[in-house]
Amino acid sequence: MSWSLERPLLQQAVRNGFIVAGLLLVAIGIGDMLAGRAKWHEYRTVLAEAPPAAPRDPAALFPKSTEAREHRVVAEAKLAFYELLILVGQFLALAGVLLFGIGVARERARTLRAVPANARFH
Repeated sequence: MSWSLERPLLQQAVRNGFIVAGLLLVAIGIGDMLAGRAKWHEYRTVLAEAPPAAPRDPAALFPKSTEAREHRVVAEAKLAFYELLILVGQFLALAGVLLFGIGVARERARTLRAVPANARFH
């Protein structure tokens, strides 16, 4: 059974952990960015349509919260979460691209170093 340098490209990529991990991270990162961006726009419009919060009384020791204030606080928290999701998605996609590049470079170096079994140097 002879070893061939002409392995299919997909077979080479699947055997390289850096390439597979990189592609998975890119896919997860893009999914996070898309999901975060869609929900970010939704909560951005909720905050834009919400009435501005009334200033709190500085003399009140335990100020009462209104329902409108609670909705605004929840919307702000969700908006911050989806901004974080977008940021994490960008980092995951970047890490995936870096891992993919490392995998491609290693695979290329491996194929350049490999010497065919039937090659003879005189």
